[in-house]
Amino acid sequence: FRFDDDEESKSSTIMDLNCSNHTSQSHNLNADECIVGCLVGSFLPSKTPSKRSGKLLEAQSDPRDETCKILIPDPDRHTRMFYIMTLGTAREFRRAGLGSILVDRVLDMINKMPECGALYLHVITYNVGAIRLYERLGFSKVKEIEDYYSINNVNHNCYLYARYFHGNRGHKTIYDVMYDFATSILKNVLPWRN
Repeated sequence: FRFDDDEESKSSTIMDLNCSNHTSQSHNLNADECIVGCLVGSFLPSKTPSKRSGKLLEAQSDPRDETCKILIPDPDRHTRMFYIMTLGTAREFRRAGLGSILVDRVLDMINKMPECGALYLHVITYNVGAIRLYERLGFSKVKEIEDYYSINNVNHNCYLYARYFHGNRGHKTIYDVMYDFATSILKNVLPWRN
């Protein structure tokens, strides 16, 4: 995406640079342009085996890593998932909807791929702004992972967040799905509760 700020009309627009063709096109920034937001992610196979090796893996009936098992219970039906490695916006452009626009672009791609069953990411536990964004975009907290990040030689926990697609429920029970459905209806009926 390219964000253009029109000084004459005092308005800003976001121009869509087709991210599906990013390898065939490049965009060099002009002197008056800057990057204000970025999403880095990738489609991954849901049958990705754990990076651990050895006899322990050979003995397991499902050699996939724990994240794959939690997010994609049926890897034959949902053969892919999308991982958001990085999502960010420049500080002066936060709370302007750019993060939502970037995630919406990924959602558009996933909705066209019935084999993709999940969109997931990790977020450090104290990043409350990002957590609110992900929950507003329909992500659910799956679990907390200890010592996931190391920043300046200090370990920090993260949350694993996911959103499911095309009939995949991931870690959610049927009760969770029904609760989410009822909650979404109530939010529309009682908008003051948002």
